[in-house]
Amino acid sequence: MSTSMLGSARAMSSNLNGLSEMLRRTVVEVRSGASGSGTGIIWGGAGLVVTNAHCVPRGAALEVGGEGKWREAQALAYHPHHDLALLAAPSASGPLLETRDPESLRAGELVFAYGHPLGVHDSLAMGVLHAVTREDRTNRVRWIIADVRLAPGNSGGPLVDAEGRLVGINSMVVNGLGVAVPATLVQRFVERALSQRAA
Repeated sequence: MSTSMLGSARAMSSNLNGLSEMLRRTVVEVRSGASGSGTGIIWGGAGLVVTNAHCVPRGAALEVGGEGKWREAQALAYHPHHDLALLAAPSASGPLLETRDPESLRAGELVFAYGHPLGVHDSLAMGVLHAVTREDRTNRVRWIIADVRLAPGNSGGPLVDAEGRLVGINSMVVNGLGVAVPATLVQRFVERALSQRAA
């Protein structure tokens, strides 16, 4: 391997280590009793966690955990159509994640999924963005599709770009491809849920 290639490989490894560490501080594990566990993102820096609705069944006892500590959480809002749930988790805090407009995404970009697949904690998977799909009726962005390996436990975790900006929240696997809810849709869901509670 040439000196320049070795330098590039080391730089990429360093960048991925930094990305993984940043995500570790803003991601929690979400547990809902007998229903298993998923992943959640600390939203807005503290007190709120966003995850998939299918990870937190209504009426289930909820906990969020990180670094070996588990604390109670409560569901504040659900959006089953978009597979989103907002949790109150007063003990949760972490760095703010910048969100990325899905309109700027291009096929072929590198993306990274972070979560706890199959009980493996703090796992980072790399893949390639395939497509951004739209609603037929409204033409709004509906899903982010990426060739990234996801497994049970990744649900509710972040899909980010190479700069660590939130692209979406991983939701499911379809025909071997990862499917994520776009970050801008997640942002609208949280804002609407909080405004309705404040009204």
